Amino acid sequence: MQYRNLLFPLSIPSLLSSVILSHTNAVAGQKITAAYIEPPMIAIPAGDFYMGSDRGQDNEKPAHKVLMPAFQMAKYEVTIAEFRKFIEATHYQAPQECTHRIGDKWFGSGKSDGSWDNNIYAHSEFHPVVCITRKDAIAYAKWLSQQSGKQYRLPTEAEWEYALRGGTYTRYFYGDEPLSGKSCEYANLSDVYALHESPKQYDASYKSGYTIEPCNDHELTTSVVGLYKANPFGIHDMIGNVVERLADCYQNSYHDAPTDGSAVTKEQCDTYVARGGSWHWEAHRSSQRMPIGDNFVAALEGFRLVQDTQGQALPNQQGNQTFVKLLTHAQEHAKKDWRKTNIQYPTTPKGLEVVSSSHEAVTLQWQYPITNQKVSFNVYRQDPITLTQQHIASNLKQPTFTDPKPLERNMRYAVSAILSNTESIASDFVDSGISTIHQLPAKIEGEAFSSAPNIQVSLSGWEEKDDRVFAALSKHSAHYTVNVPTSNMYKLQARVFHPGSTQHLEFWLGDKLLTKAELTGERSWQTIDNIFIDLPKGQHQLSVKGQAPLMALNWFIISTL
Repeated sequence: MQYRNLLFPLSIPSLLSSVILSHTNAVAGQKITAAYIEPPMIAIPAGDFYMGSDRGQDNEKPAHKVLMPAFQMAKYEVTIAEFRKFIEATHYQAPQECTHRIGDKWFGSGKSDGSWDNNIYAHSEFHPVVCITRKDAIAYAKWLSQQSGKQYRLPTEAEWEYALRGGTYTRYFYGDEPLSGKSCEYANLSDVYALHESPKQYDASYKSGYTIEPCNDHELTTSVVGLYKANPFGIHDMIGNVVERLADCYQNSYHDAPTDGSAVTKEQCDTYVARGGSWHWEAHRSSQRMPIGDNFVAALEGFRLVQDTQGQALPNQQGNQTFVKLLTHAQEHAKKDWRKTNIQYPTTPKGLEVVSSSHEAVTLQWQYPITNQKVSFNVYRQDPITLTQQHIASNLKQPTFTDPKPLERNMRYAVSAILSNTESIASDFVDSGISTIHQLPAKIEGEAFSSAPNIQVSLSGWEEKDDRVFAALSKHSAHYTVNVPTSNMYKLQARVFHPGSTQHLEFWLGDKLLTKAELTGERSWQTIDNIFIDLPKGQHQLSVKGQAPLMALNWFIISTL
């Protein structure tokens, strides 16, 4: 779900990017004198493909066959240099109130005072332009069309996914497995380098609630366009770098979606489709999609163009040659600087488990291929209730540890490997399993579980200030120990994040399904109410199970009638 010279003194990334720009101008000895910059375009052949995914989120379903005419897609995301020509020629009034600063909670810190050419991502003329709205992108495309005599516009969602896949049917165009380590060859993402360097540069941490790619892409925020390998069609940065705005009005599913490659349109639409993710997240799947407001202005979002050829198959277009030459120099210089960040990180320990657990001690063990005797281990302990984390052990030589002073309630442990002053991605958390017994009636926080395998605890910026910690259920179960005073009917309320379309939140008592609470409407936090469950007297395990990615639980209340 952004920034420049307003947040901190010139940072290392900003300094390197300034060098990129000056180096490029000096080496090339050229300036782009043309009134506009025609972008390099890739010919996309006519064909058909299955759009969406029946194994993805509900808004990616159903997978459906789409017949695609030939068209052309920009090889790169639109850069600051290209957008600057538009602004200088037309004096177009672009937004001046962009949310662009980074703070300890990442985005939304400080004033929203950024603009397309004044934000902390505007490292060089060859970085993607951000801090613009969808309407600004359309205005640019219309202007470029008028100048060039060609028909440029935003891609339809079908065009975008067809071009991204490049004839592949796997989850990612480079394979099926998430977090395989291949992504950094193709994209600028949340990676190991960002995990370790972001706290130093921005005082912002990826350690809670983020998925980290187990590789090094050498960049902290946005990068010069085209630094990474292209997809099968020869297009760059369709995954990562910046979110790309599309032409389609956003719908919660593909029911009744066009099958001819055209855009979904509505007379009144204020939410549109965006694709590709950004440098701030893990790799998005080929079918993954997200909604974005028509007038939303922030610094994770940019765009690229297509050229509508009316179905005619045209050859690739080289674009403005001076622009391409200068961009090539910027890319070469950026890759030279990668040598400074070519850090080798150790692999993540595997198989972390709690061997024994009591109020007196918790013993952990894990596996690690000890091929290098210099490897040591760190152990971290997280209190899910407060979402605080402690570094409780360092320089361990063996893959085992006993915590002699555990907390009185459930806590979570993770372990990382250390090699030559570099640290691996931490393992997934495991729960100590020390139960908090919730005496009914009670309000039970989502994070106050006894165990919750595969569930992360995180913070929501949309909830009340004193109640932002939640359990990110997704499709998993969180388990709570409850003591029921008398056998009876009880009333149930719950505060749940609903990811869109109709979903259900399940409540279980052991192996018995108590109820399935229905969630409908737009993606948002919502309170479900007036649900009744029959509970027997005694101490029991109550489980809450999500049904879809992004589903989350803030709290639930069990009260007497």
